[in-house]
Amino acid sequence: MSRVLALDTATHACTLALYDEGEVCGRHEIVARAHNRHILGMLSAILNGRTLADAVDVIACGVGPGSFSGLRVAVSVAQGLAWSQELPVQGFCSLTAQAHAAGHHGLLQDGDRVISTIDAQIDQFYGLWGEWRDGAFITDGEAFSFSNSVITGDATNATGTNSTVYTAGTAGTYSGDAKPGSIDSGHGISVTGNSQGAGTSVTAQFVSEISIFD
Repeated sequence: MSRVLALDTATHACTLALYDEGEVCGRHEIVARAHNRHILGMLSAILNGRTLADAVDVIACGVGPGSFSGLRVAVSVAQGLAWSQELPVQGFCSLTAQAHAAGHHGLLQDGDRVISTIDAQIDQFYGLWGEWRDGAFITDGEAFSFSNSVITGDATNATGTNSTVYTAGTAGTYSGDAKPGSIDSGHGISVTGNSQGAGTSVTAQFVSEISIFD
């Protein structure tokens, strides 16, 4: 399996992870509007003295949705590193990564409905509905934007039953028939409601799944 370097700067968090033969070394810091001042130092820390050519086969990069100023940091670094070493680059959805972070930390159970959200600023939000099933986040369609902090959607899971709804991310309160659940792990998942969470956390599980695209 490929050795993967994953980067994400779609939120206030700057997250890097290096996957190599089942082992993951990661760094996750809240550095709002300062990703560019931290990302290379964090990369050096996870490489731990190794060169990029000796440690990485493919680069995975979060492509949002998120703020342009944040996204361009990870994208430009990924492009520069890939060009210098002739490495392939694989993009991934930052909203999906947040849901996988919740599942990886044991905060989701099979059949849970999840709305992954990112604060887009200026009273706008990004969201992605899905269901946690068999250890994976199965999405419902595409990511969307909305201007109200109250999210509406279908709480019915694949079994046809009303499920607890969890929010993963930095914004939004679910309004529907199911009772909202709370997620507060300190690992990139915020409490259900209008609170500022830690942002995206790229996990070992998600990074290993990215590697199969190479």
